[in-house]
Amino acid sequence: MQRKSAAHWRSRLAFMSLTVLMGAPALAYEPRINYMLQCQGCHGPDGRGEPGHVPSIRATLAPLSRFAAGRRYLLQVPGVALSALSDEDLAALLNWMIPAFGGVGPQRFRAYTAAEVGRYRREPLVEISATRARLMHQLQLPQ
Repeated sequence: MQRKSAAHWRSRLAFMSLTVLMGAPALAYEPRINYMLQCQGCHGPDGRGEPGHVPSIRATLAPLSRFAAGRRYLLQVPGVALSALSDEDLAALLNWMIPAFGGVGPQRFRAYTAAEVGRYRREPLVEISATRARLMHQLQLPQ
């Protein structure tokens, strides 16, 4: 298999950025690539985020996905709710991220569906920090 050049990937990334900025739907990639294109810029390659600015998803993604209010929150944060990815691609992305960053086997969590993603992402959160703080308090996790 021939490796793609750096110039190839730069042009693909430029095209993706332009596509997103113009409001067109994002191209469909495997979840790992969608994470790199859609999430990694803020949450980092390992999901640790930036303390004080961008929350880590490593310790919180799996626990939040275990209860209704947490699942809804994960679908309503602006990066998810406003993503150009389709509902199907967002569901696949979250279903990849939970085991990849949360240390939870795929059989140990309830997978997101495109219908669930579509239902909740249409109502983006306004009170993001307050909602997160309340949920972290419920889970007894550090904020």
